[in-house]
Amino acid sequence: MKITFVSTIVGAAIWIAAPAFAQVKPTAYLHNLHSHNDYTRNHPFAMAYGLGFGSIEVDLFLKDGELFVAHEYEEIAADKTFDRLYLKPILEAFANSSDGFLYPQNGQLQLLIDPKADGDGVLKVLTEKIKPYRDLFDSKNNPKAVKIVVSGNRPQPDEFRLYDEIFFFDGELNKMYTDAQLERIGLFSASFPKFSEWNGLGRLTYQDSIKVKTTVDSVHSLGKKFRFWAAPDTKTTWYEWLKIGIDYINTDQPMAAAEFMRTYPKNNHQNDVFYKPYMPLRTGKTVKHPKNIILLISDGAGLSQLWAAAMANRGQLNVLNMPYTGYLFTGSTDNYHTDSAAGGSALATGVKTRNRYIGVDTSGRPVSNIPDQIAQQGMVSGIVSNDRITGATPSAFYAHVSERGMTDSIAGQLQDSKLSLMVGGEHRVFTEEDSSLMKGLRAKNVEVVRGLEHVTHSKSDRLLVFAQDQVDREWDKLKEDQNSTQTAYRLIENAFQPAVSFLEEKGADKGFFLMVEGAKIDGGGHSNSLPFTITEYLSFDRMVGQALAYADTNGETLVLVTSDHETGGLVLLDADKHNGHVVGNFATTDHTGIPVPLMAYGPGADLFQGFLDNTDIAKRIYQVLNLSVE
Repeated sequence: MKITFVSTIVGAAIWIAAPAFAQVKPTAYLHNLHSHNDYTRNHPFAMAYGLGFGSIEVDLFLKDGELFVAHEYEEIAADKTFDRLYLKPILEAFANSSDGFLYPQNGQLQLLIDPKADGDGVLKVLTEKIKPYRDLFDSKNNPKAVKIVVSGNRPQPDEFRLYDEIFFFDGELNKMYTDAQLERIGLFSASFPKFSEWNGLGRLTYQDSIKVKTTVDSVHSLGKKFRFWAAPDTKTTWYEWLKIGIDYINTDQPMAAAEFMRTYPKNNHQNDVFYKPYMPLRTGKTVKHPKNIILLISDGAGLSQLWAAAMANRGQLNVLNMPYTGYLFTGSTDNYHTDSAAGGSALATGVKTRNRYIGVDTSGRPVSNIPDQIAQQGMVSGIVSNDRITGATPSAFYAHVSERGMTDSIAGQLQDSKLSLMVGGEHRVFTEEDSSLMKGLRAKNVEVVRGLEHVTHSKSDRLLVFAQDQVDREWDKLKEDQNSTQTAYRLIENAFQPAVSFLEEKGADKGFFLMVEGAKIDGGGHSNSLPFTITEYLSFDRMVGQALAYADTNGETLVLVTSDHETGGLVLLDADKHNGHVVGNFATTDHTGIPVPLMAYGPGADLFQGFLDNTDIAKRIYQVLNLSVE
């Protein structure tokens, strides 16, 4: 029976490999990368194989009975033989394999042979060369074997049967194949310029994308894989091919392509849990000055993190419904890039300081913070964080130290702070019940409990609650494997309402200040994990929705949302808000000086818009409260 061709998503697994030049034993398997014209590299075979490429291309000429690797006949050199550059290294790779597979995860190498002339002669000599090792190239019967696919000057379909079954052939879209011939097709390749004039920048036109997708789907329907040659070789092309489902990414940039594929699992996110944001009532100003201030800090989140989360949630976020917006410059006095200590201190005190300083000026002198100042007019304060309670951002609202690592001193200053409610993770300095720290807290009438459920029932005027997210591994923002962390219980989402109720009762008619930090967005930037970044921001945003709903119900509450700094230098490369898929890339594992978003809602919100300095937050809070601060 005849089959006429008219015209895959990439395999489910994309294995992680660390690029290493001339590596002879790959640490992972990048199955959909194809090293085009591999012999032009400084280290043919070794570079692509070491990087984990699943497919490697070799152009061959037959001269004087020997197979030479070259693109043009005039380029043939005595030392560039197939034996030396490919056959011997492949045999050595098998000899060095502990389990017989050339790659981790039982990966298989595809060797694309492109006879530039005299295809029949090339295949006959190649058959003889590999005959002593035939089992290592018999991919039909040996899953560990190299799969040889012949392209270029290949035989006609009715001649496939004349060649050893170790040889598969590169299919052509305009050829007709019988069922038996189709079994010898290893993949289908096509010239991209026949489909489109796209240069790899911007996007394929709609018409061209339909042509490409239809062709790829038709190949997949036959159980075969697909590759374009002469296609653009850009990062935009690579992730476009991944979306369309092209199985082999043809590249002449092995290092860049390997890094792209190695990090792709951490640089893309498919959301599957969506929510509808709260829509603020915006019913006009009922009071001139707010009674309560709620400051929500998304640690490490810049505009890109916010927008990535929005795209993952079908273009919707609670923060996007806040009517007053602006940006904050976050730099410290001694660096363009602030850390959380100096950044948090600027927000909490209205005074810029050096990195690693908390609650002190550049000379190390203590400066008052928001809880200190508003206590003068009877307001109560609380802080909630899914970091440790001694973390840099929460401690900026009660501590005064010239080194953020002085945890003992930071913890001790909780005793005399003006905080009524403190909720966060527990540091080991609190574990000894009979320590001077714990005795000092009790002496200051601070009730210390473990578990958020105690907030609702506590009658204490001051309450320290140790609580944290429930995760399947210990959280460490500097570890690269944050990508797979699973969180079953999110503290800030569950703590907001109990915290507000507690402070409402304690503040009576004087009002309250509440700071809630979503600390772990920062960890997504440090570990360059887009999925972790997005899921943490979405959790933070759901908590923002609670704050907006409370502000509408209460009518006297100002809600502010901002960040202490951006982390990771995130750039969004692609997104589909309809299905919640986002692709990005990080420029660094550190903080950046990119200005961060500012959103405001409620009485006095109009003061929090435009381009501001991070110290303006505390200053304008004092202004909106009619509080005179020197």
